[in-house]
Amino acid sequence: MKFFIREWNENTIVLMTGDGHVLSYFPSISEALNACAEWYNCNEKETSYEVMVQYKQDKSDYSSITAMAS
Repeated sequence: MKFFIREWNENTIVLMTGDGHVLSYFPSISEALNACAEWYNCNEKETSYEVMVQYKQDKSDYSSITAMAS
């Protein structure tokens, strides 16, 4: 499964599927990445993808990075 993490504001981090379905909310990006890593550990037969993270910079501007869930 492909995961996507988006920062909606300073206190809301959203973990989504690659096609945009919200899976869960987290207080930090590191906790969301840990959840992805745990999912991959429990589902070892699944292909492990890099996780795209979007950080909000202001009201409409997002910067993206790619991170590994490890």
